[in-house]
Amino acid sequence: MKIYFYTNQELDNQTAKEIIFCLKRAGLEVITDGSKNKQTSDGNALPKAEAMIFQGLAMDAKSSYLLAFALARNQKVLCLMPVGAKIDSNWSNLQSSEAMSEKISIEFYDDKNLKEKVYDFLKKLDTSTAKELFNIKYTLRVSKKIAEYLNWKAEESAQPKADWLREQIAQMISQDKKYQDFSANKFEIKEK
Repeated sequence: MKIYFYTNQELDNQTAKEIIFCLKRAGLEVITDGSKNKQTSDGNALPKAEAMIFQGLAMDAKSSYLLAFALARNQKVLCLMPVGAKIDSNWSNLQSSEAMSEKISIEFYDDKNLKEKVYDFLKKLDTSTAKELFNIKYTLRVSKKIAEYLNWKAEESAQPKADWLREQIAQMISQDKKYQDFSANKFEIKEK
């Protein structure tokens, strides 16, 4: 999964480093616009991501533009601001809107709960129904015997081979207790 990260501070500020560390540790690809010290605000990389995380001391015009752009693309957004920061009432109202509450999360953090806020957002992303879209192509080479079976099974079940295979894999996932444990705990905060 790709996460677009934007901060309106220096990209190498300590909080940004911690957020990026959490994202990479969770196995996610972090996308930004710009170099280590300075981000451009054009959002060229944003369409490549599945979600966006903003971190800063305050919302400004650039961050508001990027958040609106992400929301317009139906991407989930986490807005992280330090405890005590003031946020525009329009953004607060947007978060309380029933239609938008699933898409935007505005959180206030301190040193003690920053990682928890990031991992909670990742858990929400992981359970998102958008994750169930079939948008990853997977090439599978099989023997003639397996191909014959798949063709027969598809005809027997009156559904395409891909649908039948997805159903079989979904059933395997639901019955695999070790995977269920892994999936439930993969974003737990584990200090090394």
